[in-house]
Amino acid sequence: MPQDVIRSADEVTPEWLTATLRAGGVLTRGEVAGVEAEGPESTFASDIYRLAVTYTAGAFARAPRHLFLKISMPSLQHGALPREQWRREYDFYTGIAPAMNAHVTIPAFGAGYEENTGASYLLLLDVSDTHGPCLAPEEAPVDGGPLAAESAVEALARFHAAWWDSPRLGVDIGRYPSPQERIHDVENARIATATFFDRCGDSLPDRWRATYERVLDALPGLYGRHSSGRNLTLVHGDAHLGNFLFPRRQRSAGPPASRPAHVAGPPSGALLLDWQFWHPTIGGTDLAFLIARWEPETRRALEAPLLHRYHDGLLAHGVTGYTRSDCYDDYRLSVILVSLFIPIWQRTLWGWKPDLRAVETVMTAYEELGCEEMLGRVQ
Repeated sequence: MPQDVIRSADEVTPEWLTATLRAGGVLTRGEVAGVEAEGPESTFASDIYRLAVTYTAGAFARAPRHLFLKISMPSLQHGALPREQWRREYDFYTGIAPAMNAHVTIPAFGAGYEENTGASYLLLLDVSDTHGPCLAPEEAPVDGGPLAAESAVEALARFHAAWWDSPRLGVDIGRYPSPQERIHDVENARIATATFFDRCGDSLPDRWRATYERVLDALPGLYGRHSSGRNLTLVHGDAHLGNFLFPRRQRSAGPPASRPAHVAGPPSGALLLDWQFWHPTIGGTDLAFLIARWEPETRRALEAPLLHRYHDGLLAHGVTGYTRSDCYDDYRLSVILVSLFIPIWQRTLWGWKPDLRAVETVMTAYEELGCEEMLGRVQ
């Protein structure tokens, strides 16, 4: 894929797009005749454009007619997201996605990243005719189809199974924290939690403070699960429902757009977006991020069936030696290590006002799941 960084849709000329789509393997004959850009729509740290593409006579009939251009630059950031996160997204689309058979993300036709500035771009297939957002877990995005939450965990199972205990994890796909880095992680968690306590003052109940203190004391032993060398995978790292697109009834009967050789057929099932936080760890990380912060009534109704569906999905995609009990424990461990600390990191990294309702929600999950019993376990 070309690596020159695009900073505006104005730079997407017919000549540039022709070269990019040829390099991406989706324009085998003919040329781009014209490009019309709609946008931008600005997000947290990106500008988003939708591109309508026309071709010369004789171009491949299934060449993509609609594309999605995401331009990310540090100057657009309204928070403290490090520029390295954009490099991670670039690495995902150029190295990880092409190595997967699992279809869990939007096909990419071009990408670029600039080391000295952190600026990046992604050129993706526009899947808005076949997929759309869904922010409530109980909604059904497909007519007669599964709930959004079910589609999401099925996508996570496909993704996690594709990298389950891969020998590439921690070698050329991501890295695991060293023991020294884990010591640093524990110290950072202590400092961030103390700052959070101070900011909350008397509004934070004593029993929640005591739970955080017990969790902090247990962190070194709990991190041992991540270094066990078994039942590890690649996770998305930010798997809330807003980072999924869900399938819906196709609005046109026309042929599906072409996609790179490593992606067979049109995308189906839920698709994950925004890959700045992928890393190797336990699969429960994504499950906890997705489920444990829902309102208690929703979580109670959907949690157990979703965990079963996820585990069944892993087995269906070839994972062995990972029991339902293992899956449940990894989920509970991730509620401790991920969900409990999200309100704290939101305050620490982005300066958000302490969200006591969010703390109450995850504390309820912690207590109802019996996570306390995990604190004494040393993996």
